[in-house]
Amino acid sequence: MQLGSRIRARRRHLSLTLRAVSESSGLSVPYLSQIERQQANPTVTSLAAIARALGVSLTYFVPEDAPHTRVTRQGAGSVLHFQELPYRVESLAGSGSDLGLEPLLICIHPGFTSEANSHLGEEFVHVLHGQLHLTVGGEHFDLGPGDSAHHPSTEAHTWANPGDANTVLLWVGTPRLL
Repeated sequence: MQLGSRIRARRRHLSLTLRAVSESSGLSVPYLSQIERQQANPTVTSLAAIARALGVSLTYFVPEDAPHTRVTRQGAGSVLHFQELPYRVESLAGSGSDLGLEPLLICIHPGFTSEANSHLGEEFVHVLHGQLHLTVGGEHFDLGPGDSAHHPSTEAHTWANPGDANTVLLWVGTPRLL
């Protein structure tokens, strides 16, 4: 995909107008339109401003020559320790700027309830074991093993494990967090 098409796709994914990106980036609407239509090539400085306005790193618009297949064997994922998170997070994929999705295996302890959170992107969660009480916006969902939910991360959302056993989730989100 060409640079202008990647910029337009990201802007549309975020439901942003050219005017909104113009205001955030300091670049004119006609110039942004020309870039999206491959009629102008942005400078590195302009591309960095566009990337900031679209909530991505500069490398988001520079794909690697060839995508790489990554295999993570059972038990071989990187366990991530976040002191502020009272649950276990295991990365199921390698790192690299060519990856758009963040797949994680998350183990939530009984009785845990997260604080409301919202950010750019989207999330998919699939319950492997236990129970999950998911709140997105003002809607509440009780999920059990085999249940899934997919929602925009821009909506305030919380998780809770109302059960007396660990809840294990497959979580996939964009953009990458790590």
